[in-house]
Amino acid sequence: MLLRPDLGFHDEGHDLSSAAFYADACAPFGTARMLSPISVRSLRFSMLEDETIWTRDWVVIGCESQIPNDGDLLPFTVGNHGIHVQRQDGGLTGRFNKAQHGGCRAIPLQCRTGKKTKCSFTSCGYSRDREVIPASDLGDATPEMEQYLGLRPERLLNVRTFTFGPMILVNLDVYPSQIGDTLQALDQAGGFFTTPQPALSASWLSEFDANWKLLGKHLSEGEIAGSTVGSDSQADSDAGIWRLVHGAIHGQPATFAWLFPNLVLIQAGDETCAIVLQPTALGQTMCRCFVFNSSRDDAAAFWLSEIERRAAAAVEEHLQLSRWGTSFRPETIGAAMPLQTSQQGHWMQRMLAERAVRAPRKPFAQPIFQQVRG
Repeated sequence: MLLRPDLGFHDEGHDLSSAAFYADACAPFGTARMLSPISVRSLRFSMLEDETIWTRDWVVIGCESQIPNDGDLLPFTVGNHGIHVQRQDGGLTGRFNKAQHGGCRAIPLQCRTGKKTKCSFTSCGYSRDREVIPASDLGDATPEMEQYLGLRPERLLNVRTFTFGPMILVNLDVYPSQIGDTLQALDQAGGFFTTPQPALSASWLSEFDANWKLLGKHLSEGEIAGSTVGSDSQADSDAGIWRLVHGAIHGQPATFAWLFPNLVLIQAGDETCAIVLQPTALGQTMCRCFVFNSSRDDAAAFWLSEIERRAAAAVEEHLQLSRWGTSFRPETIGAAMPLQTSQQGHWMQRMLAERAVRAPRKPFAQPIFQQVRG
C-alpha cells in the first residue's frame, strides 16, 4: 500500500474526494465543465480510483473461452491488485495471487509511478499481465504455480466472480453489490448476447496512449452523421452503472453500451464487439478486444479500424487535457475548464464523482488478505 486512505487523497492543492472538487463537472449537461486534468495526470488520483472503483465495482477481466479446460488460469491486474480466475470442476474460482508483490519486500521506486512494469513476476499488482496460463504449466514447483497458486491455493483470499454472457466479472470488495439484475436489464436493452456462450470469432490486444476514462468515453460514444446522439435515444440503468446509446459503424446502425467502469459493448447486425479496458499507466490503457458471432473473414480488421479511429480522438484529448494549466499550454493557466460537450463524458464524470466522494475517511477494521469470518 502506497497511501493510507484514511489520511485522504490530495494533489495540486485539491481534496480529490470532496464534493466541491466535482461540483462543476456534475452540473446539468450544457453547463457542466470538463473534469479537472488532475483526473488523468495525478498518481494520487489513480490511487483514489483504486480505493473507490477497482476494489469496489464489478470489473470485467476477459471471456470464458480463454480458459476452456479445467485448471486453466486467467491472470488480471485490477487496479494495483494481482488476481486470477481459474476454471475448476466446470465453474470459475477467483483468488488473489499468492505473490502479490513478486519477490520484493517493499515496492520498488520504479513501480510506484503508476505505470505497470515489465517484470518476470507477472503475479505482482504493479507489473504487466501475462497471457492465459494453461493447466499443464501449473505443475508442482513451476514458477507459474509459485507465483499464482502456491502450495495451498485454498488458503488464498477469494475473489467473487460472475458471468455476463461469455464475459467474466470479478469483485474485490468484502461485501460486493449484487449485479445480476443490472446485467439482465442491460442485455434486454441492447441484446448484446442472445445466447449465454456466443461463438468467439476474433480476439486481440491493443494499447493506446490515453487515460482509461477518456478512452471509454470515445469508444462508447454513439454517432449519427458525426453528431452525438440526443437524450431521446439514450438509456441509463436504474443502478446507474451502464449507459446505452445508438449510432453507426461504417455506415451500419450500431448500439453502444458502457458498463462502468471497464466494459464497452458495440453491436452491429448480429455481431458484438466487447472491449475490456485495463489501465497500464496514467496515460495508457490496454484494450482486450473480443468479437462474437461474426461471419466476416476480416472481423478483426473491420472492428480494429473503428476502435483505432475512436481511440485516436481519445489520445488527442488526453494529450491536450493532461497539459491543461501547465507551461505546455500557457494560455490555459488560470483558465476555467471548457464545457463538457459529450453526454457520454458527462455521465462518466458523474459515475466517477459518486464513487470518489465515498472514499473512506477512517481506518477500515477488516484485516487485509484475511478471509472474512462470521
